[in-house]
Amino acid sequence: MNVGLVAERAGDCAPLRRALEELGHVVVFCAAPPVAAGDAAAAIDLLIEVAAAPGHYAAPECLRVQLDPEFCAQANAGTRRWRESLRRRIANARWWSAARGDTGRADRVWLLAASAGGPAAVAQFVAAAMPAAGVGLLYAQHIDARQLPQLRRWLAAAGRWQVDVAGSDRFLFEGSLAIVDPECRVRLDRERRLRVQALPWRGHYRPSIDLVAESLALTYRDRAGMILFSGLGDDGVLGSQHLREHGGEVWVQEPRSCIAGAMPEAVLARGAVDYVGDVAALAQRFNRRCGGAAVEVNA
Repeated sequence: MNVGLVAERAGDCAPLRRALEELGHVVVFCAAPPVAAGDAAAAIDLLIEVAAAPGHYAAPECLRVQLDPEFCAQANAGTRRWRESLRRRIANARWWSAARGDTGRADRVWLLAASAGGPAAVAQFVAAAMPAAGVGLLYAQHIDARQLPQLRRWLAAAGRWQVDVAGSDRFLFEGSLAIVDPECRVRLDRERRLRVQALPWRGHYRPSIDLVAESLALTYRDRAGMILFSGLGDDGVLGSQHLREHGGEVWVQEPRSCIAGAMPEAVLARGAVDYVGDVAALAQRFNRRCGGAAVEVNA
């Protein structure tokens, strides 16, 4: 990740920078508080604050970690145990949003799944689906990996969710939407932490909606759900069954409202479905179920 460091004492930056680089991160800047919002600050994924008390500095919405000066003083020892402790703290980083304040891990996760025609439908849904306490989104879209940056920007502009590509050792957070990379296999471990491997997906589909849904079902069980949008093929059929078997819910976009209705039709014919509706109806049901305010969906 691209990291920004904020430290009240300049001496805290150098050893911490070395440790972060050894862990594979790129330190974009080191600064004293407050942090000016500029090109460098806008490029970071993680802000690390070294201070005795929490501070909310002028930096963009991103992951944040608070470190106390005593912990950072141990960096000079350069021990493997200390670096592992730092790695764990970064893995447990929390989203900071200036609009909503510090947010925690999601205890309910909905998988948005789509193929052909999906990005437009999902963007429409995200524009109307309101972030709610404890709710996070995971998005599996059959797409060329080169289109991920554009998809991320589109979804970030569409709604109020924090949008990012799913990264390894990261948790799913409330108010966040993590896009599954089609070139890397993604699963959730027992602690509900994302594990991203540079391995091809098994089967014909990239990413595999079935495999993502199965992993989500095994970790979140009845706190998981899937909304399947426009697409071709039959990916999602087995995933819908896994989710229902573990107590989760499955919703499907009404095939006649899809650009490509084959995938929703396959799930309706052979999978397990709790609700069918067009994008507007799906968003309204999501808001009622999760406690978000209703927002009008523009076609």
